Amino acid sequence: MREHAGQTPERLDATTVGADYSTRDWIAAGWRIKVAFSDGVTRRIDLLAGRHFPTTPVRTALVDHPEAMTWPHVESDGVLCLLPNMAEWDPDDPSAVALGLLHRSIILIEELLEGGIVDRDFREEFVTYWGYKAHSQGKALFSLIVPGPVSRRVRIWRGKGIEVVGEDEESLAAWVRHRFGDKTPIKTEAAAFLWLETPPLPVEYPETAADLYRMAERINNDARTVLEEVASNEPDELLALLGAVGRGGAALIGVKALNPKRRKGRPRAPDEPLSVGFRPGHTPQPLLLGRFFGALPIVRTQVQRADADWVHGRAQDSRTHHLLGTTVVVVGCGSVGAPVACTLAQAGVGRMVLVDPEFLGWPNVGRHPLGATDVGRNKAEALAEQLRTNYPHLTVEHRPWGLHQLIAQDGNVLSEADLIVAATGNWGAESALNRWHVAQGRARPILYGWTEAHACAGHAAAIGAGDGCLQCHIGRTGAPDVTVIEWPEGGDATLEEPACGAHYQPYGPVELAYVTAMIAETAMDCLLEPPAQSFSRAFVASGRRVAALGGQLTKGWRAAFGELGESIQTVDRPWPSASCAACGPRRLDEAA
Repeated sequence: MREHAGQTPERLDATTVGADYSTRDWIAAGWRIKVAFSDGVTRRIDLLAGRHFPTTPVRTALVDHPEAMTWPHVESDGVLCLLPNMAEWDPDDPSAVALGLLHRSIILIEELLEGGIVDRDFREEFVTYWGYKAHSQGKALFSLIVPGPVSRRVRIWRGKGIEVVGEDEESLAAWVRHRFGDKTPIKTEAAAFLWLETPPLPVEYPETAADLYRMAERINNDARTVLEEVASNEPDELLALLGAVGRGGAALIGVKALNPKRRKGRPRAPDEPLSVGFRPGHTPQPLLLGRFFGALPIVRTQVQRADADWVHGRAQDSRTHHLLGTTVVVVGCGSVGAPVACTLAQAGVGRMVLVDPEFLGWPNVGRHPLGATDVGRNKAEALAEQLRTNYPHLTVEHRPWGLHQLIAQDGNVLSEADLIVAATGNWGAESALNRWHVAQGRARPILYGWTEAHACAGHAAAIGAGDGCLQCHIGRTGAPDVTVIEWPEGGDATLEEPACGAHYQPYGPVELAYVTAMIAETAMDCLLEPPAQSFSRAFVASGRRVAALGGQLTKGWRAAFGELGESIQTVDRPWPSASCAACGPRRLDEAA
C-alpha cells in the first residue's frame, strides 16, 4: 500500500474513527492517505477495516466529501459504495483487495468530479437514493400494481399495521382475503399512481404537499388530474405511488400527504374540514386543492413490490407472464403431488385446482409440505389454503374428491386445464383418467408422476397429443413396462403398517425431493412448450445410495442405459404408441 500510494498511511485512532464514523460501530481500524486529483485539489481517503477483516473487505471513505446527496455512491459520512452485494474478493490477500478498492475509489471520485455520471447514476438507482431521504422504510406498504404507464387512480386497503395498493377493488379484495382469510373486512379508498418518464433527482424530491402537486404538474395533465381527483375525496392521508424505470427495470417509491385537519400543531381545530366556510361538497375545487396541497410536510416512503411479476423473478423472468395465464389441476396431494403443487405455485402458475379425497395423518407429516396444524384436514383443502396464504396473487382451488368423482361431477375443470398432473399412486384412478383423456382427444397434456421404492428412482410420463397413452407402457394391473431398480433381498421393498392392507413405500423427504423436482421440471416443460409426442423422464439415484439400500439396476434398464454412475442422473425416452386396450383402434372405434 505504501509503495502504491507513495506515502505512509496515517493510522487512525479510536477518537478519530468515533468522530468521523459515529454510526459505523463495525469499524475496528482505519488508515488515511492523501490523493491529488485532476482538479488540483488534494483529498483524503480512509481505508476502514471491520471486526471481521480480512474475511470482509475494507471499505473506503472520502473524508473531504461534499454535502450528502450531492454525489451518488457517496454516503452521508463519506463512505463509498463500490462493491455490489454479490461481489467476491480474496480474503487471503487483503492488501491486494485494499489496493484494488483504493484504485476504484480514485477512479470513482475522478468520474464524479467530471460530472458525467452524477445525474445518470442518481436517476438509474433512484430507489436507493430515495431510501436515503425516506422518512419511512415502507416495510408494511405493499404494492400489487405493475409499475408502468400511465398515471392512474388505484385503490388502497389499510389493515392493522399494513397497507396494500392494488389496481382495482376486486383484485385488491381477492388478494387480501387470500392472505388474511375470507372474513377480513374490505374497505378501500382511492390512491394515486403517477408515472414518471424520468426518475427524480434528489433536488427534485418533494418536501411538502405543494411540491408533490408541482411534480404531478410537471409530469403531465393526466398525473395532475389523478392527484386532484384523489384529493377531492378529502382522505385523511393521500398516498401517491411514483413509478419510473431505473437501471434494473421499473420500480416504485411513495409519498404520503396528510389531510391538513389531521396535522398536529396546525392553527385550525383538529376536526375542521377542508371545506370550512362552505357547505359539504361545495368547496370550490381550487380552494380545496390549495388547502390540501399546501406547505405541510409530506412523508417520503419506500414501497415493497408484491405484484406477481416481481414475486416470480423480480420482473426479469420471461416465463412469468405465460405461467400466470395457465391452469394446472393436480390430482393427488400426497407426498409426491403436494411438493409438485408447491413448486408450481412458486413458479407462478396463475390458477391451480388441487384434488384429493384423503385426510392428512401423522405418518404423512414427515414427508409432506403440510404439518401438525393440518393433521385431520383434507389434504387438498389444507394445501390450497396454505398456497393462497403464501401466494395471495394466485387462484388456488380444491376439490375434496377422488378422480372418478371429479370426472363425473366437474369434468370441465379437467378439460379447461393447460396441464393435469396426476400423482395418486392409484392405478384404478389413473387408468380412468387415461381413458377419459383418450376419449377427449388429448387436446392438453397429462403428466403422470410416481416414485419407486426408497425414492431411488422416479418417473414422469407426459402424455401429449400424439400417439401413445399412459397404458401403452403400463400393464393392465398398473405395473410399468420399465422399472429402474430391483430389490433381490426385499421383494418390491414396500413396507406395511400394523394394520390390514396398510402398505407404503419407504422414503424420506430428502431423497424424495429429487423425484418431485424432476416431476415439477417436466410439468414446467409441458406448460411452456406442450409436447407434440408423449415422452417419459426418469430420475435415478447414485449407485452408492442404491447399493447401500440393497438394490440394483434391472436388466432392462442396464441394457438400455448402462450401469449406475457415482452421481444422480435424469434420462428422457420416448413413450410411443403400442395400440393398447385404452387407445388402440378397437377402443377408438368404441369411443366414436
